[in-house]
Amino acid sequence: MGEARELRLGGVRALPSLRTLKRDDGAEEVIEPRVMQVLVALAEAGGAVVTREMLTQRCWEGRVVGEDAINRVISRLRRSADGFCGGAFRIETVTKVGYRLVIDGEAPGAQAPTKLGRRGVILGGGAAGLAVAGGLAWWGLRDRHEVPADVAPFVDQAMAAMRKGSDSGYNEAINLFRHVVDVRPGYADGWGMLACAYAMASKWRGPPFDKPLEGFARAAAARADGLERGNAMARVGLVLLLTRSGNHLRIERELRAALDVHPDQDLLLGVLAGLMMSVGRCREAARLLDHAMLSAPPSLGTLYSRVQALWAADRLGEADRAIEQVFAMYPTDTTVWFTRFYLLLHTGRADQALVQGRNLEARPRGVPADNIEMVLVAAQAAATRTKADIDAAMQVNVAAAHRGAGFAENAMQFAVTLGRIDAAFELADAYYFAKGFSTGEARFPPLAGGYTPQNARRTHLLFMPSTLAMRRDARFAPIVETLGLTRYWDEAGVKPDYLAG
Repeated sequence: MGEARELRLGGVRALPSLRTLKRDDGAEEVIEPRVMQVLVALAEAGGAVVTREMLTQRCWEGRVVGEDAINRVISRLRRSADGFCGGAFRIETVTKVGYRLVIDGEAPGAQAPTKLGRRGVILGGGAAGLAVAGGLAWWGLRDRHEVPADVAPFVDQAMAAMRKGSDSGYNEAINLFRHVVDVRPGYADGWGMLACAYAMASKWRGPPFDKPLEGFARAAAARADGLERGNAMARVGLVLLLTRSGNHLRIERELRAALDVHPDQDLLLGVLAGLMMSVGRCREAARLLDHAMLSAPPSLGTLYSRVQALWAADRLGEADRAIEQVFAMYPTDTTVWFTRFYLLLHTGRADQALVQGRNLEARPRGVPADNIEMVLVAAQAAATRTKADIDAAMQVNVAAAHRGAGFAENAMQFAVTLGRIDAAFELADAYYFAKGFSTGEARFPPLAGGYTPQNARRTHLLFMPSTLAMRRDARFAPIVETLGLTRYWDEAGVKPDYLAG
């Protein structure tokens, strides 16, 4: 907390490095570290709503904490605000959403409508700096797409929640967008983004939960279209309900049409980048994510997705610098941890991956030890290259592939790196076409969350450097043809990176 700047809160100053509140008359009160962290998080939001989940990520480092823990800290902060600080500021509860800090004499959420611009994210020498959102709405560039001032903070927070790319994030976004359209029922983009949130949530969950969400998405999209014919975000919400297989070009066209309306909307840029990765246009994906980094405060999802895209676009040096920055900020985040581990493993630095994996204190929380041990076995085999170690790594990871789709994705790439190309194609047949065995549709059981239907398998890994040997094999062409990728390339008049040279 020593790096946090001094904060002016009406007639009180907060000194984070000293955990001290100081009145203008010189009186001081020392508060608990967590209480100061929450105060700083609320103050830096600039009057915008800070959700409970955001407080958990910022002040409890993403650890699972009960509502009582957050309530206790908020209550303690309110006691200081009302007592020692004499009402210089107050903490306002936004029901079912979160909290915001209101400074005495300032109206909450009193921003004028704002437009999306290129924000304070600075790239220098390939390294990205993070900017605080500051509560500014960064939606659309055209007048009719301005965000009404009274819902701008909620739109900001909903978009931040969607960037997380998780079930909890989508739930949070849905609740926030519901509030937006309750307050502003005539706001077409609010309904359109609600449709997108429902659509994304439906893709995250397995049946039977996805069907009701699809219906909600279609209803929200219809409401947006009724308010503004052809609303761009409503159209995106509808195409997000489609499986990519057979629909790549349609989805791409709708996303690009929406970007014509909202050219700097980082969520759209990120979704299009993901689509480009899935069709082997990784260089285009990296450029889109570079743009997204300059368009809004980068989310954690954007940061690690960009690492993968940079690596796949043959920009390994930039990928290394980017992952080290993200890893320094989020060393125990599950996806960041594994992204760095796999980058090291598949780029000839298995020894460094082993060092990371063997650091028990720095492992991601909530991941079963067995899940980490199976990737360590693969790293050990990549480091030693002995037949015994490779056999052991393949045995444990192929067995895991029978239990989960995510395990199968990993095992396929391990097989390539370990020189077992036949096994890699056997795993590809199982994963994509359920030939030989079924991987299941849950990603990493027993971990909850994450679902990959058999008819919507992830194809980006076919174009990663970790599967280069597969692309050089005659057995690769029938896979991409059966998956509909060859048809997409023909219809779109493009070539994937590996054929374009």
